Amino acid sequence: MTVATGLIIGFVLALAIVVAVAAVYLVERLHRQSALRRVADGLAELARGNLVHRVVAPESGETAELATAVNRLAEAMQAARSDTLRREEAHSQLISNLSHDLRTPITSIAGYVDALQRGIGEDPTRHLDIIAMKTAELARLADDLFYLTRLDAGDLSLTLAPVDVSEVARWCLLGFEHELRSRGIDVVVEIPDATCVVIADEAALGRVVGNFVANSLKHARSMRTLGVRVASEGDGCAVTVWDDGEGFPKGVAELLERGTSVGPGGGAGLGLSIAHELSARMGATLRVRSVAGERTSVTVLFPAPASSQRSAETV
Repeated sequence: MTVATGLIIGFVLALAIVVAVAAVYLVERLHRQSALRRVADGLAELARGNLVHRVVAPESGETAELATAVNRLAEAMQAARSDTLRREEAHSQLISNLSHDLRTPITSIAGYVDALQRGIGEDPTRHLDIIAMKTAELARLADDLFYLTRLDAGDLSLTLAPVDVSEVARWCLLGFEHELRSRGIDVVVEIPDATCVVIADEAALGRVVGNFVANSLKHARSMRTLGVRVASEGDGCAVTVWDDGEGFPKGVAELLERGTSVGPGGGAGLGLSIAHELSARMGATLRVRSVAGERTSVTVLFPAPASSQRSAETV
């Protein structure tokens, strides 16, 4: 083989290598451009509101990282949209519930006031007692609504400190003594003399227990007995309010444990929604059990206080 032939062969090989390298570069560039185009198309879909669209990402490289970031953004936006829709639905349900809850006592009050004005009925004192009871119901509803608004707005801070659940349950039950007696409801109190200390906000815990009792008085119309029990559970402490009324319809107990307000006929509303939110903020768990006509109970369970939680803490 002559020198000239060797040079030609070498030139051809070098040219082939250059062409191969260029081809690989062009293929990679086209592939990268295609991947970038898919990312751009994905962003355009997100901009149009199509949050279920996902970018098919290459296996590796910067474009893969970019595509993954876009997909995560889409997932976050989709979750935010779902949360917004749930909140809007809950808000609409809340307005509907409030309309019903307000209309019932107002109609009752108006009816008894009219009867008193017209001199109808043999027992005016009973009419006045019912008017007072319905007025108290309206006051509790207004208070719950104001409280829930503050909770949703983040305008309510809780001071967590050691609290005796037994003591809170006692004075909370005293607040309903008149209504319980006037309705002839037997009260079973199972509160130990010994302290049962948890880490909680005392006022918030009182509202939780009070809302349990108020919910029974409002929705368990047929109940003859109401009970309040404070007891140790594991290393923690639980306070339970139970009654022998109608109970919750099927599926409602599970909704309440998740903090969902239940509409008219469902047996629970603002009070237990507030109780759920407050319990969660205090690190406690809400538990609902219901067997219609036998026993319906709502429990807030606090874990054992940690040794580092002996001083007050604001949340």
